[in-house]
Amino acid sequence: MIAGLAVFVIYLYFFIGIPKIIVVINNINSSQYVFYYSLALVSVLASVFLWSAAWNSILRTLSINISYRSAYLYYWVGYFTDLVLPCATICGELTRLYLVQKETRKGYGIIAASAITNRIAAYTIVTIGLFSGAFLIFLRPDTSSVITNVFVFFLVAISIYMVALLYLAFVRSAASNFAKLYGSILKKIRPKKYQAESETQREISLSTYYTGFKIFRENPRLLIRPLILHGISYLFGLFSYIFIFYALGIPAKPEFYVVVFFIATAVQDAAASFSVGSLDIVLASIFILYGINTGLSGITALLVRSVGFWFPLFTGFVAFQYLQTKNLVTDTQLGKVMRGQVKLQKNNAKAK
Repeated sequence: MIAGLAVFVIYLYFFIGIPKIIVVINNINSSQYVFYYSLALVSVLASVFLWSAAWNSILRTLSINISYRSAYLYYWVGYFTDLVLPCATICGELTRLYLVQKETRKGYGIIAASAITNRIAAYTIVTIGLFSGAFLIFLRPDTSSVITNVFVFFLVAISIYMVALLYLAFVRSAASNFAKLYGSILKKIRPKKYQAESETQREISLSTYYTGFKIFRENPRLLIRPLILHGISYLFGLFSYIFIFYALGIPAKPEFYVVVFFIATAVQDAAASFSVGSLDIVLASIFILYGINTGLSGITALLVRSVGFWFPLFTGFVAFQYLQTKNLVTDTQLGKVMRGQVKLQKNNAKAK
């Protein structure tokens, strides 16, 4: 992140120019800026809540009951993991899977099925949006080859990602193959930790994993609510970007917002912390392509990333710390209860 920020600062200094940026800052309407920027932050919070609500809807369909508050908290913790670690949303899903299993004691297989089903629903919306944005970009005769190549790369990447998700959902042997690969790797790198009975446990998890997908395959209408919630969630995410442009007084056509939002979403999900700096520069280049002056493009890219990356990173960190504190308090209270029970047993023993 630090290296990416340094690169973006160099870009602003040499390619945009500090005097141009200062002129833009001096011309910003402060009251308008505060109002719309606040709305942008609220939209991010609402977007994440709806995303977690869609996930919770899938969990409840599979008889995994957690509160909306817990789902919201777990999503933020997973989101923080995704933003810090560049592992294409996998680390965040594993984090949420662990937290839900810890609370509900349900099998990892059924929880994994809910995670992948939720990703399929979410990325159906993202895929449609990204292809729509690419179509609008390719229609412009003045589109640079760099931006075209960026879009082509992420169109291919998101297509592969969707195929992989569908493969895990519809091909029965898919998860089994991954489980066997995981077992063989674990056996080689950590032979002392490897236990034969863990294979039996994985077989049990796989059976519940298949059951989870079977429910949705046999009744696809159960996915309507999550799809609607994800659609509204991404609308709020789109609004957060629109409010940034309103905060800076930039008029734009709807196609512009679609292009900016979905390319930023796709790049950030794929590259996470590695997107810092590189994505900022790509966004600034797109703004310039659409006729926004260079100084304003640099500031806009910075603010767009502030609501799309830095604010979620900070909020996710707070959620992570809150969860740590909550667990610490719970463990302390549990420890007191257990120590009290032990003390009571000793006293009873002495009395006898």
